[in-house]
Amino acid sequence: MATCEKCRSFYPIPEGEDDYAEGKGDCVCERKDAKGKWWDSKPVMGEATADKCPDYVQKK
Repeated sequence: MATCEKCRSFYPIPEGEDDYAEGKGDCVCERKDAKGKWWDSKPVMGEATADKCPDYVQKK
């Protein structure tokens, strides 16, 4: 079973930050179109199931 914390787009939130919670992180994905590129970010819990996530890529 794939989880968010095993994805290369998952970045854990450091202790001491305002939105820190055990296992919480940000899912950060690069997007591109004709006008340029940008990054989408959303908060996720590391143990969340990522089986159906279209952006999931296993960490190396």
